[in-house]
Amino acid sequence: MPDTPLDWNGLKLDGSTAVLGIIGDPIAQVKAPLPLTQCLQRRGLNAVLVPLHVRADDVAPLLHSLHAVRNLAGIVVTVPHKQQVAALPIELMRAAREARAVNVLRRHGQGWQGELLDGAGFLAGLVRHGFEVRGRSVGLAGAGGAGNAIAFALAAAGAASIDIRDAEDAKRADLVARLRASGCNAGAWDGESPRDLLVNATPAGMRADDPLPIAPSAIRAGQTVADVIMEPPTTALLALAESMGARIVHGRHMMDEQLEAMADFFAEVLR
Repeated sequence: MPDTPLDWNGLKLDGSTAVLGIIGDPIAQVKAPLPLTQCLQRRGLNAVLVPLHVRADDVAPLLHSLHAVRNLAGIVVTVPHKQQVAALPIELMRAAREARAVNVLRRHGQGWQGELLDGAGFLAGLVRHGFEVRGRSVGLAGAGGAGNAIAFALAAAGAASIDIRDAEDAKRADLVARLRASGCNAGAWDGESPRDLLVNATPAGMRADDPLPIAPSAIRAGQTVADVIMEPPTTALLALAESMGARIVHGRHMMDEQLEAMADFFAEVLR
């Protein structure tokens, strides 16, 4: 066996490497493992992020068991587990408490500390693409973990109105009620009428045979249409919007804008 650590294209992997996992169901579509690993190691942190395919029923027992892995420093949480994790007995930071969803966990004493970075990442991607949120109307498809994060980030950025549709009326009504309680003008949306910004925060579009999450009638030239899906990079919704003259924002941008924030979050337990 070699005495020196393995080096894969500049990445360090040895017996001192700390492990981070990313959990989801499915998991093959995730893009974060390599760029977050690179981001951490550029900072001099010997850590890697690995994908873990975990079904909903296994999330709670897995998180309990992972405390036995002493070099397991934290977890990235993706679809569909963000709201489920937030409901577990863990310490929630501000954004996670507000949206009742979690996308990053780190060791905290004998438990976990969770935060939600999706909203800030999504908002930063919009700003980078030149979209001014303040005073604009929003149509949001999806009231899950990503949808909650995005809704509260857009509300904090001064959106004039945020209207929401979701296949589960109770989830949509709960998010609308919490947005209104925070002072935001929020309501139900049919997914068919235009808004200044259209957002897909559902899994629809990951598969070629998925129905459109937002109706073509809602799309207009000059609008901005954003998707949270990273694989495929250009979903059917984004392709249609672009063909109709709308400006599009790919899902990858939400993750890209979060990388440094994720690295900051995990650095607390990696140093």
